[in-house]
Amino acid sequence: MFLQPNRNDRCLGGSRLIIVPGGTAGTGSRNTDGVPDVLSGTIVLIREGCIVQKKTMRKLGSLTGALTLLSTGAVQAAVEQEAPETYSASVTEREEQKYDTVANVKGEFSFDQNVVTPADEVFNLFGTVATAMCARPGFAFGEVKEEDYFINVGGSVKKTQTISLEELKSQGGQKRVMACSCATGPAVANAQVVGIPLKNIMQMVDVEEQANTLTVTGSDGYGVSMPLTYALNRDAIFVYQVGDKAVPTGVQLWVPKSVARYFARSVVDVEFSAQEKEPEVLQADASQRAKVSVLNSFDNTVFKVGDQIVFEGYADDCDKAITAVEYSMDGGKTWTSFATEGAAAERWVYWHFGYVTEAEGTFRLDVRARAEDGKVSPLASSVVFTVDNAESDRDRA
Repeated sequence: MFLQPNRNDRCLGGSRLIIVPGGTAGTGSRNTDGVPDVLSGTIVLIREGCIVQKKTMRKLGSLTGALTLLSTGAVQAAVEQEAPETYSASVTEREEQKYDTVANVKGEFSFDQNVVTPADEVFNLFGTVATAMCARPGFAFGEVKEEDYFINVGGSVKKTQTISLEELKSQGGQKRVMACSCATGPAVANAQVVGIPLKNIMQMVDVEEQANTLTVTGSDGYGVSMPLTYALNRDAIFVYQVGDKAVPTGVQLWVPKSVARYFARSVVDVEFSAQEKEPEVLQADASQRAKVSVLNSFDNTVFKVGDQIVFEGYADDCDKAITAVEYSMDGGKTWTSFATEGAAAERWVYWHFGYVTEAEGTFRLDVRARAEDGKVSPLASSVVFTVDNAESDRDRA
């Protein structure tokens, strides 16, 4: 529904599209630690400083994403540059319709690695689609009582121990923000977690020097093994809290910069062993490298020439840092690249791209990401939007 601007209001000039989380203007939704959440909100189209269109968005899961207006001070500026010609990402025609084009699209870019997925969405995403975090249905695990939950730690150790959840928490937890990315699908979450580092557990049981393999087993009997040095180098952590909520299934193993298959749930057994050959390290499928997603969906929204549309989404490459996010509005013939300087591999890159419409027509924005080893998204993510002054004016009348 279009709203007639109040001409008595003081208008600031210019036009832009913003997303107001939870329908509260100017206040980004945050968890109890002040970290912005990805939540539902209201699309607000502003022209000449006045609201002319509002549309409420339903809450979306972290897999498909949601729209949010960031109000964090952690947003980082980015450097615009031309995309190297040696890189390419396939852009498929999803419809027979031909779109109007803009070569070398220009706009304003920023990114933030501290935007987190709400705890409930993490539990839903990696509790219903996920062996380890990302394959076995979550209903295989029931909620646990803290007083009944224990983890057995043994193998090549000098002090075999059974550690209660209460004792684990008493060690003093570390708080971190990190991404969890599925190796075979598009699922990605960026979460604030609290837990005990693997190295602390090793000190508690005095692991023997010859140990080279870590095996973690869940309450359903599913176990995952990895080289011990791999887990230590990535600073693996046993997590008992996500966001401000306790993990309902007890303790999870999170391994930064690793595929989600290493993120074991409902951990009940930790074993250190000396193997003749260390386990092979699991890698993300080539089709899931440099994941990128644009989260906007404009449905029947029609923009006017001169409106600023703020697109947003995320990019992640598991164990490689994202070094650039790139945009095209001519079917991939030209790409404009924005460097994500200082981005860390263990967190996703949550990006915003502001584009001021230049002409009428139906356009498609394609987005791809580039990782530190030069890998580019195998398939771009896209969104279609329409600019039509006549239709916009009719709808507002």
